[in-house]
Amino acid sequence: MYRILLFLLCCCQLATGQEHHIAAIADVQPGVTRLRWAPSGFVEWELGTRYGYNIERFIIGENRFTLLTPQPIKPLPLAQMDPNNEKVAIVAEVIYGEKISPAGKGFSAFYEAQNTNEWRMAMALLACDLSTQAAKSAGLYFEDSDIVEGRRYAYRISLAQQPKNLVVDTAVVVAVPGLLSRPREVRMLCGDKTVTLAWKKDSYSAYIVERSANGKDFHPVSDLPLVSPHFKDTLPGNEHRYFYRIKGITPFADYGPYSEIVSGTGITEVENRPELDTIIVQQNQRIEIRWLLPGSLKDQLAKIVITRAANSKGPFRPIANFNKIAYAFTDQHPGNSNYYRIKGITKQGKAIYSFPYFAQLIDTIPPAVPTGFNGNVDSIGIATLKWKANIEPDLLGYRVFRANSLTEEFVELSKKILSQPAFTDTLTLHTLSANIFYKVIAVDKNYNTSPYSAVILLKRPDTIPPSASLFTKAIGTDTAIVLEWQNSSSEDAIRYILYRVNTKDSSRVQISAWDHPQKMSSFRDTALRPGNTYYYELLVCDAAGNKAIAISSDVFFESGTRPPITSWKAEKQDQHILLHWQYHLAGVKQFRIYRAKSNDLFTLYTTLDGNLHDYTDKVLFPGNVYKYKITAVLPGDVKSAMSKVIEVIY
Repeated sequence: MYRILLFLLCCCQLATGQEHHIAAIADVQPGVTRLRWAPSGFVEWELGTRYGYNIERFIIGENRFTLLTPQPIKPLPLAQMDPNNEKVAIVAEVIYGEKISPAGKGFSAFYEAQNTNEWRMAMALLACDLSTQAAKSAGLYFEDSDIVEGRRYAYRISLAQQPKNLVVDTAVVVAVPGLLSRPREVRMLCGDKTVTLAWKKDSYSAYIVERSANGKDFHPVSDLPLVSPHFKDTLPGNEHRYFYRIKGITPFADYGPYSEIVSGTGITEVENRPELDTIIVQQNQRIEIRWLLPGSLKDQLAKIVITRAANSKGPFRPIANFNKIAYAFTDQHPGNSNYYRIKGITKQGKAIYSFPYFAQLIDTIPPAVPTGFNGNVDSIGIATLKWKANIEPDLLGYRVFRANSLTEEFVELSKKILSQPAFTDTLTLHTLSANIFYKVIAVDKNYNTSPYSAVILLKRPDTIPPSASLFTKAIGTDTAIVLEWQNSSSEDAIRYILYRVNTKDSSRVQISAWDHPQKMSSFRDTALRPGNTYYYELLVCDAAGNKAIAISSDVFFESGTRPPITSWKAEKQDQHILLHWQYHLAGVKQFRIYRAKSNDLFTLYTTLDGNLHDYTDKVLFPGNVYKYKITAVLPGDVKSAMSKVIEVIY
């Protein structure tokens, strides 16, 4: 069986974006190509019934269309339709039966009539998919037998006449041979006397599901084909294994290959569950549990599993297995807190569970003393305490205590037992007590308490900054800015940091730092840029990190000169000498070029605008050595140092 790749894969229910169109498919058989098509809606159905369809064939590679239908293909007259074919009868009823008109006025009546007509059309199209005779009767089928093997064909199907004010798009399909595939991804879910089948939807119009009691003799499970890719079957009982297979029906009423065979048995519904009945603690070392299997549960179970967890939410882990019916078990190694649950496995492999049941040994052993106790207090008085977590499985939590001195009673801070090995305390800073003391204990689930941990001492933060330094001198010279100051009078001042701030761009640079033992009271700053104004900040810090800052007055620094022009060269050309330079400082007003001929003295040769970077010297005499140097003039008539001398033999 061969079939073809579709240009449009579906029919009217799956619109492809065109409001009014025709969808088509094709099937390639030896010596013949079969065509099937369908209108996208009831309006197109009525137009096709009235005007019929034209079919044109295009031979790929020859670029020409051939009309295959001298007369449009229309539905057969009612008298020529087979009255004994129920699918043909559906088509006849839709085409020649009574038309459904709106039962009243208004949009709702029109909408209901339109939906009814669309549904009746869909039933007719499904009948055409399931019966070639029905498709021929509806005028939706054509066979092209005038074909040559080895050629590729495309077909165009269109209304024989386009109505006014409406365009129905044509269908185009290319005929390419291909094999039918069998239904894929068949899945089976068994229930109590039921089986649910599901499979992947493909290009088949409908499906036939068959069942067998022995895996060989298969029979359909329904009188009508199935449109949806799923089916629920009712079984005679749960004791026997049943086999299923599926085949698809193409729009040409051909059957595809069968799917793989799947099988299964029904699963009897279990109405009861194991019930834990009695818990006995033996000598505070072992725990015996007993349970019941109500109703017919003992006849339905194949295995019993005893599970245990430390809490009611689990995870529950197996601690014993019984491959026969049992009603009691003794746990030789229970924990302090135990939740037991009975897991029953039915003969079909289904798991059912009892409700959890709690049992506990009497615990008189306290947890260990918490270790690794430490903490710190931040600048706003928040004390953060931490310690190592205890490892006891029955640990409940911790309690924290505080005192202002070792001579007074410790008071519990934790309002409830802490689940984590950490605690945060808020301290008042308005007190004469500089220190604070803490200790912690651990508590288990039986409220046994550990001894107190070692006491830790924390210091309350110092929030008062030291007194600021005072600048007494800030003057500029030709080479530096000289600073002098008085240091802080606070005894806890331990560090000084000196910053330079350029007022031009507000850049702030640390230029020196020293500790209290290295106290100094003056500084000479030479890392300066001429023509800039600076001020200085002197930061003093105490042991607690409090800071105070002193700010100097603004100081203008001017050395009177700027760096020379270093990118400076001369190039001898035919009738002149080309000078070229680059200078990195901005704001240049002028460039002044000095020239000397042979052994003569340098004289100012030319003055140029500050935005120029080259000059051509044309006043030259052969047989001389010309020497050049250059300087830049900046705002305030500040000049750069003279550049190096360059020589050119002319």
